[in-house]
Amino acid sequence: MSRIESSNSFRVQGPVASIADLAKDKPGFVLPATPEQVAELQLREAQMQAREAAAVRHARDNPDRVYAQIVTNGEVVATVYASGAAGTVHKLGVKLTQDGYGLPLATTRLAELSKATGGEIVYAKGPVAAPAPLMESDLPQVTARGLNDMVQDFEWALARARMEGGAEGKA
Repeated sequence: MSRIESSNSFRVQGPVASIADLAKDKPGFVLPATPEQVAELQLREAQMQAREAAAVRHARDNPDRVYAQIVTNGEVVATVYASGAAGTVHKLGVKLTQDGYGLPLATTRLAELSKATGGEIVYAKGPVAAPAPLMESDLPQVTARGLNDMVQDFEWALARARMEGGAEGKA
């Protein structure tokens, strides 16, 4: 692999190897996910999408809290609310920032959607009402582990095995 192409590319100094290359060149360095782990990751993704959908429904129920809309060819293609929730008319295939809440998140997501659509940003007229509170208890729960949690669990199991069986312990 000779370069990385991304909208958020970073300067890379030195050789770059793909995970597929590492798996071939260094067996045991890259481990495949088990079917159970894949299923748990898919469940987590579905749970996160359900949470986002609940936040968007809540925001749509409070239209006085619209922060801005993105208009392309006279059509509103995306609406961003003061809470940070965002809704689109069409599936855009853009992964929106998940971290944050309120106007800082709304501003970030507005920029991401604007870049993805190339549309014009139309801000709400007048002061934006404070986001209506959305209680954690009103959102669907996320019970499945994410990839970071799985890796951390694996590392802890490996560390415990080493402590119990010496430096050459197995997880």
